[in-house]
Amino acid sequence: MTIETQTRDIALETLLKDIPRQIENLRSVRETFLTDAVLLGEIPSPTFGEEDRIRLVMDRFRENGLEEPTLDEFGNASGIIPGSSSEFAILVTAHADSVFSAETRHVLEVGSGHITGPGIADNSIGLAAVVALPKLLEHLNIKLKEDLILLANVKSLGRANLEGARGFLDTMRRPVKAGVCVEGASQGRLSYSGLGALRGEITINIPKDYDWSGFGAAGAISHLNRLINQLMEIPLPKEPKSKMTFGGLTAGSSFNTSPKTGRLRFEITSEGDDVIDDLETRLNEICEQFSMETGTEVRMETVAKRQNCGIPFTHPLVKTTRAIMHEAGITPKVDPSTGDLNALIRAGHPGVTLGLTTVENLREENETIQLDPLYAGLAQLITLLQAIDGGLCEE
Repeated sequence: MTIETQTRDIALETLLKDIPRQIENLRSVRETFLTDAVLLGEIPSPTFGEEDRIRLVMDRFRENGLEEPTLDEFGNASGIIPGSSSEFAILVTAHADSVFSAETRHVLEVGSGHITGPGIADNSIGLAAVVALPKLLEHLNIKLKEDLILLANVKSLGRANLEGARGFLDTMRRPVKAGVCVEGASQGRLSYSGLGALRGEITINIPKDYDWSGFGAAGAISHLNRLINQLMEIPLPKEPKSKMTFGGLTAGSSFNTSPKTGRLRFEITSEGDDVIDDLETRLNEICEQFSMETGTEVRMETVAKRQNCGIPFTHPLVKTTRAIMHEAGITPKVDPSTGDLNALIRAGHPGVTLGLTTVENLREENETIQLDPLYAGLAQLITLLQAIDGGLCEE
């Protein structure tokens, strides 16, 4: 073992020993932190409609004394906690958008040990953690050497295809040591790779001259059902691991009228880029054949397509993160990301995604986070930032 390795091990051990103190101290700032989570969570923030929530983030950045609070051309809010040396920067980001529409009633219920409401886990609590970092670090008397860039990125989910994070990273001119993506769900999550994905929408239209008397004639719902059955018969390889998910089905407006339009949203994920390419071709062929055989208009639109990327399991950032989680009493669950981590790693920066607390009913309107595990989740995040700052996560 080299002297450098010994020094790093001692420095990491010192950080790990401080985690219990951090957990207890973070409990005492509970109200300040949770107030932001509720205020942010009760502002509807659907993808492409995050402006009101971002406005509150900018207000908090200014109130917390961040340097250069900026609203960029993509709609992201960012600010800097200046370090003592400022040679490099550490990026901490949380997406500001939610899967819930503006029509959803955004009211959060705060109990003694939980918060319930749409989007609290994905990702109001993660965003609140990023917003609160200046106060949390000050409360714990932690001062970093490197600048800490805090980012509330927009246009992350669904059709947005990580537009906010990609735009910020493409235009950022600072050298970055590493990045951490913060998610509310779920504690123990450890993502250090981005999973290849194909996200799309298939639309079926019944044309005006459609022959309703022909063999097999039917409305859009029946056709979509037949098409889904065909898609489910596509063999998916076990290796590389691959999965197809049907995420949404929309058709019809009444009980007694056959709908003329229907839409199916789907996502294919795979550890093999070739698999995704082949399945995209296969789906397009199936749609074309189905259209010709049924006399309908079938169109597949690719909303997002991402390649696999990542850092090794043996990377010091991953090894250090696992050690921190273990000391905080958190069991790591490796989960490849289809979110903002993809943009971070594709931009050439090492990074991980962490989950803060335990969650029930994820992406349902009664989504619920537990508060007691949250403090270990926050201590995990803060200790990792200290480790990155101290050079303990570099190859």
